[in-house]
Amino acid sequence: MFSKIVLTALIVFLIPASLFLTSGDIVLAQDDLFGGLSDEPAKVVTLTPLASASSFQAGATHDAALLITMEPGWHINSDKPYQDWLIPAELKIDSIKGIRAHSIIYPQPGAALLMEERMSVFGDSTIVRFKIDIDDDVAEGEYELPIHFRYQPCNDKSCLAPETEDMVLLVTVGEGGRAIHPEVFAVTAPVDNTPNKSVAAEAEPESDLQRLIDKHGFWGYLAALGIAFITGLLLSFSPCTYPMIPITVSVFAGRERSLWQGFVLSLFYVGSMAVMYGIMGLIVSLVGGVFGAWLSSPPVVIGIAVVFVIFSLSMFGLYNLQVPAALQSKLGTAGRGGGVIGSIILGIVAALVVSPCVGPFVAGILLYVATSGSPALGFLVLFVFALGLGTLFLIIGTFSSAVSSLPGAGGWMESVKKFFGFVLLLMAIYFVRTIIPASVTAVLTGLLLLAFAVFGGGLDRLSSDSGMFLRLKKFLGILAFLIGIYLLLGTIISGGLILPPASEWLPSSGTAGVGEKRELIPWETDLETGLTHARTEGKPVLIDTWATWCANCKVLDKITFGNPDVAAAMKRFVPIKVQLEKSDSEITKDFKGRFGLKQFSLPTTLLIGSDGSVKKILRGVVGPADMIDELKKIN
Repeated sequence: MFSKIVLTALIVFLIPASLFLTSGDIVLAQDDLFGGLSDEPAKVVTLTPLASASSFQAGATHDAALLITMEPGWHINSDKPYQDWLIPAELKIDSIKGIRAHSIIYPQPGAALLMEERMSVFGDSTIVRFKIDIDDDVAEGEYELPIHFRYQPCNDKSCLAPETEDMVLLVTVGEGGRAIHPEVFAVTAPVDNTPNKSVAAEAEPESDLQRLIDKHGFWGYLAALGIAFITGLLLSFSPCTYPMIPITVSVFAGRERSLWQGFVLSLFYVGSMAVMYGIMGLIVSLVGGVFGAWLSSPPVVIGIAVVFVIFSLSMFGLYNLQVPAALQSKLGTAGRGGGVIGSIILGIVAALVVSPCVGPFVAGILLYVATSGSPALGFLVLFVFALGLGTLFLIIGTFSSAVSSLPGAGGWMESVKKFFGFVLLLMAIYFVRTIIPASVTAVLTGLLLLAFAVFGGGLDRLSSDSGMFLRLKKFLGILAFLIGIYLLLGTIISGGLILPPASEWLPSSGTAGVGEKRELIPWETDLETGLTHARTEGKPVLIDTWATWCANCKVLDKITFGNPDVAAAMKRFVPIKVQLEKSDSEITKDFKGRFGLKQFSLPTTLLIGSDGSVKKILRGVVGPADMIDELKKIN
């Protein structure tokens, strides 16, 4: 949820659309009806510890890994699921005397869309890598390194209970052995963890921009490139660029020019500048395509965030980041000339000699494009951004009288520059959100938005003669203030940042753990009370089992039990909801024994006739139509 708020804040700040669009291209099927519980494989996840060599030499560091393979159609939550209530994959390795494991690296997760919630998952064959240090004094021989892996498997219909599997990695210490398991340790490309095709509609696109375009087609292109254009246009009003526009235009187009001549020369100037920017985007995309795999590494993510902070401080005027003066002078001299050739050369120079106001933001965009790894989109985003940056040059170069219609230079340009300084800070938070808790992300975003509201003019007093710019500043500041307060108060109240969590002091309906307010079905949460009620009135019973970690339980609750037709069909039933958090708890064991369930997976729905016998066991997510058909069969 908090990551979506960060993305919304980015929209408010008008940064490129590729930075704030969430993905969700893998849609899980939700209407299949399962048979009995015996259809479920006895073991859906297989864990295999692997060493990279037949023997490890003492006094050195070696590679090892845990290979996770899943039955077709199954996946596990990644190490950083987007939802707080899901159980993350977690590898723990015990140290033994002289042998220590460290540097655990989880692969890039795939994504799945369950209803309207994006899930971060590992699917098919997944490799978690780690390092092993062996001390100099470790004697030759075989050692067992204890490994513990906690995970939660799900498919498109049901989830199994989280479990922790204990195993050992056999470590042989001796002379350097031969390399083994080359299929694991010789792989240099990122491992594909997209869920199995029986679960996933298609592979996760390689970048946020690509996901946007795949999802919305032409409108996706329009949104991404449109915001890139607007960003460039706004930066042309910065104090380092805006006052120089008339001077620059007079250099390449001359002071005495016809309308057609001014248009042509300005078009070549802006076009050459845009092509150079596009080439920059293309190059960093080609060179930086591997960044996508590195983004799972906290040091890399922190490094990227620090770069954005450095750029933002430049926008606030703490220092200037620009091309050295000697190089600027050399390029500027080379760019002087007349006619079309001179306009092209000056456009190229303008792209290379970036102003101190525009430079940090351009570098930030280039850095993001490098992480996306899409050369075509990298070129297009920077090309269109440059077109926005050059729009005023084209207008003034064509219509020389347009200069008098533009607002005069003044303090408002510094406000534009500082505005983009806040945008760069928000981009830094966007990148680190994957390695810090959601509550910390929300607090940082809230504080930044409040700072923008205070220092960006949101709380300044307006007079009757205040212009449009001051009113726009106040509008954006108030909007940022409201979102910032919402984030901070929401974190304090619901997350227990300062006060106890809201769940501890707000009234509870008894089924709050399911995550939905029940209005259509009057669920009974006590099994014995519900069964007694059914026997007394001679009614059939529907029992819905759930747990806080069960994503598919939430789907069933929303699409099926939240359906008015299903609720109407259940009026003759006694609806009971039973919480089964652990497969080995006494409550779960008693429940399974009472109703003859041999295996444990959620959600499981039991339909019991008015005579007290189990008539039907439905496993997984059952669609509304199928559920109504099954309810009609029960008397």
